Amino acid sequence: MDSFLGTLIFILPGLMLYFWLQYFGVNPVVKHNPAEFTAVSALLWFPVSLTALITFNVCVKFSFLFSDLKPIWNITDLKKASGDFLFLAFFLGSSLIISFLFGVIWAKWFHHSVFMRLINSVRKWRGIAPLSKSPSVWDEVFLNNDAQVIEIGKIDKDEPNFRFIGEIKKVSRTFEPERNILLNDIEYFTGLVQKNNIPVLNIFVDTKTGMYVKIFDPQKIEEAQLNEREDEVISS
Repeated sequence: MDSFLGTLIFILPGLMLYFWLQYFGVNPVVKHNPAEFTAVSALLWFPVSLTALITFNVCVKFSFLFSDLKPIWNITDLKKASGDFLFLAFFLGSSLIISFLFGVIWAKWFHHSVFMRLINSVRKWRGIAPLSKSPSVWDEVFLNNDAQVIEIGKIDKDEPNFRFIGEIKKVSRTFEPERNILLNDIEYFTGLVQKNNIPVLNIFVDTKTGMYVKIFDPQKIEEAQLNEREDEVISS
């Protein structure tokens, strides 16, 4: 029972913040193993739990709903209070809200503008390349919510049957085991690209599988679509 309560008080708040950060797009370079996952959660526990306890102490002092409870100022008081269901409900509920707010603040304002800027300034000072905005090349290229028309193929297969052109609808997330892409309107965009000779802007190459992804110039794609619509209006 003590182990269960310890998990609720000392691990779960950090776990909440860890998951919020991942859902908001702040991912590590590699997927953590269980030991690393527990260690990170334990580190993230402190700001969430401290804020939740401060909120609890304020409520005890100013709210009649918590008049039967005592404020918590040390670990001994925390262990005693963890046996009260009212405290556990308040602590977990407030931890959920507070971890969400911490996650939003960190992901939106501090991660890139403060933390990454500080890290990259040290890396530049040491004479090495700065880190990118995203933790992987896959995230950097395909997870920016951009409208992208691409061609997918294999480096060792040049036949047309092994090449597909379309607009990205869905793409695998960071830690999915397979790199999968769902394409829209393959026939339409294949004809559009070939008819208008759309230039390739970037090429993503998966050196492990031999797959390549050509990313066509979005501005030229848009211009070609506008020209086709104008031609349809004129012809009609």
